[in-house]
Amino acid sequence: MALHIGEKIKARAKELRIGPTELAGMINTSKQNVYGIYRRKTLDSDLLRKISLALKFDFFSTYYDKQWQKSFQEGQAPYHTKGVSAEKEELMKLKKDYQELQEKYDLLKKLYDLTEEKLKGKKDKTEIAVKTKKVTK
Repeated sequence: MALHIGEKIKARAKELRIGPTELAGMINTSKQNVYGIYRRKTLDSDLLRKISLALKFDFFSTYYDKQWQKSFQEGQAPYHTKGVSAEKEELMKLKKDYQELQEKYDLLKKLYDLTEEKLKGKKDKTEIAVKTKKVTK
């Protein structure tokens, strides 16, 4: 069965004996809007946060099962973020890689410049030889 968040919110409000008017005041909206929320299958996360605080219930937890929650807490969830130390370690590796690439780039640039100079020198010698032949004819 698909999750219908509006029904969950309505049930929690009923459990706490909070009517639509009172809930509307708690989340700074109208009574009609609360009725609309009860009918909705999905909600904006900011609105869901406000309702969670007002009804003292984590409605976000209804979106995942206990096994998913456990794997997330153990760091095995598919979108688990890395710890700060892992991020720092990765950043240091990237900086080192960048520095190595910069050094290789500098060497290649020097090699290119030397090659250009050598080619220019050969071109100059060839031009001198051609001019010398023309003069001697």
